[in-house]
Amino acid sequence: MDAHRAAAHDSAAVALPPGGATRGRVIWTTVLPTEAGAQSVTVRESLAESLRRGTPLVWAHGDGRERRALLGWGEALRVTARGPERFNRLSEAFRAFAAGRAEPALAFAALTFASDSEAESVLVVPEVVGRWHRGKLELPPGALELLPEPAEPGEFEELDFAAGALTREQYRRAVARAVELIEAGEVEKVVLARDLLATGSRPIDVATVLARLQGANPESWTFHVDGTFGSSPELLVAVHGETVYSRVLAGSAPVTGRPEGDTAAARALMASAKNTMEHAYAARSVSARLAAVADVVIGRPEVLRLPTIMHLSTEVTGTLHRPLSALEVAGLVHPSAAVCGTPTARAAELIAELEGLDRGRYAGPVGWVDAAGNGQFALALRSGQIAPDGCSVRLFAGGGIVRGSVPTDELAETAQKFLPMYQALSPVPQP
Repeated sequence: MDAHRAAAHDSAAVALPPGGATRGRVIWTTVLPTEAGAQSVTVRESLAESLRRGTPLVWAHGDGRERRALLGWGEALRVTARGPERFNRLSEAFRAFAAGRAEPALAFAALTFASDSEAESVLVVPEVVGRWHRGKLELPPGALELLPEPAEPGEFEELDFAAGALTREQYRRAVARAVELIEAGEVEKVVLARDLLATGSRPIDVATVLARLQGANPESWTFHVDGTFGSSPELLVAVHGETVYSRVLAGSAPVTGRPEGDTAAARALMASAKNTMEHAYAARSVSARLAAVADVVIGRPEVLRLPTIMHLSTEVTGTLHRPLSALEVAGLVHPSAAVCGTPTARAAELIAELEGLDRGRYAGPVGWVDAAGNGQFALALRSGQIAPDGCSVRLFAGGGIVRGSVPTDELAETAQKFLPMYQALSPVPQP
């Protein structure tokens, strides 16, 4: 590690769980990126209260005493980019900004799935960075006076949900066509998504939705960047110094809450030829791309059980050959077969053809990076994009299509994946 990177690393220390990457544990900032020697100011309040301080930029994970959140308010820098060079442009802009500052810098970013998306990829350096942990919000000296007081929780109304670009029947037909193309040898796997539009009569209380999402999905990474928000179980990349980590998910089954049934479903998921094949494509794509820049070790697939769904999960860890930031590594790995398909180029073409929608930032990388290059980026799954008027949100869910996929089953899988966002937005239990 070079001297500049080591010095920056010391100012925003990150801890790797004992024994390396462990399922359910997370590489995390343990020291606030404040000026050297400065004492932080502590405010005792719940995470929900901190989230209601003007709906900050958010990155949160964990449960109980392990619940942590990185929060940001204001904009010291905002950069947008489109096209194939969007990762490089955001990385270069942040690097130039950080180089001109005496204190360590940290940025939140959300990038589009596709390079030809009409949506913008965005990177924001907040004016104030806070860390919430164990009932305390820690802020740099003098920062509390810059923040709004926590707002009162909003009242939830029943939202109207409508199909977006694809109706249910259109999605089934898209899946059937994808299976035909797979059987014809044009592609091995393609990930197809559909969208829903949830609309209310008044602005949605995003801060309360985020608190609900995080509380209900502690194994996932809850995020909010520029109106893109959700709770993703898939960590695309995490970088700490020379260490890189990824948690790859693909292949799934519903969780019912009945222990015996869920245990049987987990065994069936591990034994399913269709799901293990779908998962293998995703794990190989991530590990192969990381292997180009790191010495990697690939773990064995396990079942990751979440509140509404279970996934096959493989952890990939490695040591980088040269200094690369988390954002740079995310750009090298994205799009993986978990959200695109195999081979990548043909799968991306079929996604555009069969979905007929612009995914925007759905299934793109979202997370944070600091001046040392440390950071974490999840895939923006179980997520939505709030409309400019704040009264509606566009939700997305998708599934991997391989040989043997059944259109009705794939539709049911997307319905299951809509549940975390649906339940956070509405008291009604089914979409």
